[in-house]
Amino acid sequence: MIITKKEFDYISKKPKGAYFSMDIDFGLRRVNVLREDKEAIIEGSFSLRLDEKVKDNFCYILSKEGLEKLTLFSSATNKFYKLTPTGDWPTVSIGSVPMHKLSSPKKDTESKINLLKPYGVVLDTCMGLGYTAILASRLSKKVVTFERDENVIYIAEQNPLSKDLFTADNIEIRREDVSLAIKDIEDNYFDCIIHDPPTFKLSPQLFALPFYNELFRILKKGGKFFHYTPLYRVKRGFDFPKRIKNKLKEAKFRVISYSEEAGGWLCQK
Repeated sequence: MIITKKEFDYISKKPKGAYFSMDIDFGLRRVNVLREDKEAIIEGSFSLRLDEKVKDNFCYILSKEGLEKLTLFSSATNKFYKLTPTGDWPTVSIGSVPMHKLSSPKKDTESKINLLKPYGVVLDTCMGLGYTAILASRLSKKVVTFERDENVIYIAEQNPLSKDLFTADNIEIRREDVSLAIKDIEDNYFDCIIHDPPTFKLSPQLFALPFYNELFRILKKGGKFFHYTPLYRVKRGFDFPKRIKNKLKEAKFRVISYSEEAGGWLCQK
């Protein structure tokens, strides 16, 4: 089960001997808690020590062995990964960079889905925690999602809100680099494409014309395409969205509109 500082503080403020119910796992699970002197007993068998130093920008796994930060460092990528709590759905942070808007990953994801209205067979180029793939799968026949980083997949496996990603019958996870694997996908295969890449610094190849040409090739005629566009170097006066728009046009996409709410371009083939 997942505990954040919000739940920890709620339990700590209860008087000794209090027995109550509360939500954990980001609201997905309701548990019974007994507040004792220096610990709380959750569901009769999990002991939460109340002298733990719990920080507000971490998520913690509570097991029979105790409380542990949901973090990892990979020597293969030389990066630090963690599940970061927000006001609603958690996000994964790579290094110090969160992969969603911290104000509301839920609203962030829903705005993209509401704009695109995915249907048929959908490509989700970058899985992450799988929120996009999960919501898209509820509206479409099938979702194919790519994730090259096994560390991100591990974090997703621990996140209760990513559960449907691994259990839904119509979601296919491809543990590959989409910029390479896309070359083996047949022409005109997808009805819709959602391209929500990491930052330009982490994955510049996903913002390049050769990749856009491949996306155009595998999208059916009339198919819809959403491209999330980070505001890279915007404080230096660099119009990154406009640069992406020009590249998309060069790849022969019809650029329909830019959505401030969804943070990207809606296009069509």
